[in-house]
Amino acid sequence: MKVSIISTGSELLKGTTVNTNLAFLGQALTAAGLTPGRGAIVPDSGRSMTEALADLVPVSDIIITTGGLGPTSDDITRQVVCEFFGLKLKEDPELRKKLEAHWQCLKRGHAPEALFSQAQVPENAVVLENRNGTAPGLWLNTQKDGCPKIIILLPGPPSELEPMFMEEALPKLEAIAADRTFTERFMVAGAAELMIQKQVEAVIGDLPVELAYCASAEGVRVFLTGTDRLLLKAKAAELKTAFGNAVLANDSLSLAEEVSFQLRSRHFTLSTAESCTGGMIAAAITDLAGSSDIFKGSVVAYSNEVKEKILGVPAEILKTHGAVSEECVAAMVDNICAGFDTDTGIAVSGIAGPGGGTPEKPAGLVFIGVRVKESMEVKKFNFRGSRETVRGRAVAAAFRMLRDLLFRQ
Repeated sequence: MKVSIISTGSELLKGTTVNTNLAFLGQALTAAGLTPGRGAIVPDSGRSMTEALADLVPVSDIIITTGGLGPTSDDITRQVVCEFFGLKLKEDPELRKKLEAHWQCLKRGHAPEALFSQAQVPENAVVLENRNGTAPGLWLNTQKDGCPKIIILLPGPPSELEPMFMEEALPKLEAIAADRTFTERFMVAGAAELMIQKQVEAVIGDLPVELAYCASAEGVRVFLTGTDRLLLKAKAAELKTAFGNAVLANDSLSLAEEVSFQLRSRHFTLSTAESCTGGMIAAAITDLAGSSDIFKGSVVAYSNEVKEKILGVPAEILKTHGAVSEECVAAMVDNICAGFDTDTGIAVSGIAGPGGGTPEKPAGLVFIGVRVKESMEVKKFNFRGSRETVRGRAVAAAFRMLRDLLFRQ
């Protein structure tokens, strides 16, 4: 079954909001064997949405829309979809009662009539319950030019969309889906894409498996897609064995995920001391659910004063070697572990650029220190690229170093 996604919202095109809904739906659908084939992002415009439907409906069995189901004037998804498929809207009395009850719980007085636009339901639609907001989702079994189509309308806020899709829509999709394709994926840390591709293709040969790769500063993500789920699992297992410890464990697709897993499995804790990365390492860890089990805290020490007074870097080190030095980073990682009483630590200091460099210490120079119990390692790096690139590569290198040191214990 061919699946397409239409994301609505002018804010998505203006760059003020990141389209996390598309990433979530892509991952959830792929895991269910229903990888989306096409997608569109459109502004809050009836004309734009109609054009997207006209493009995608002829080549799709299932269309999923996100956003535009609320009570404001720019929430037009249900009206546009009904006009496109020639469906009538009617008010659902039960939905109206629920909306009224919800409003009264907020104690905001008389409910505005605009609120009840969310009770308008297309004929023969199935309502998908929203347990985290007001706008219900909708499941439509309809047709266009004599061809059956499934249209799923989901709200925009991720806190509403994600549970609604997983609890209400996905089970219905899995129950009716035919000709599903499945994907096995894994990540190889610190690897070059061309080398990974060569090894993967040698194993897959001419088998009916579609291959895809995604390279980043962390390594290479490998995707095997096909209709034979057992074959995919067998070949993925063979490749993971061939790549050995370079493959992230526990199906992790990021170094932060796996480092968190490795720390948790050992009952270790982590703290970080960051300068040029500005808290990016701590953010990557705390973005993950349950990070409080393993992460105690961080110090972002940009100035020498903070490095000396808060992190306890000796003034003599800062004077003689400077803040961007092996000696400074070693002191930072030692003292953050001692001060926060953690089993492991990461410290980073460098020159992210584009300015601030000297012939002796150019932009892109970064020192990274990691500690696991009594073992410590400090490395010097010279990263190329923009400020963003240097910082991203420093974060990836820090996680790789900690991961490697954990494996050597």
